[in-house]
Amino acid sequence: MTYNAPVDPALHDWQPCSIYFPRFAKLVDSHGVHTRLILPGRYMVRRSRSLRRWIYRKPSS
Repeated sequence: MTYNAPVDPALHDWQPCSIYFPRFAKLVDSHGVHTRLILPGRYMVRRSRSLRRWIYRKPSS
């Protein structure tokens, strides 16, 4: 028997965030999801259901 914890839907929606230190992370672009070094700045972030990691993208202007 498995127990499925309740999922917070707000965790999987895009939310604004600011990065202060460079880090390696999953970045979404027009070609898919790639692990990249992201530099300090403003990004949108969400929790991936399938990868179980944080995914970042550049905010749309």
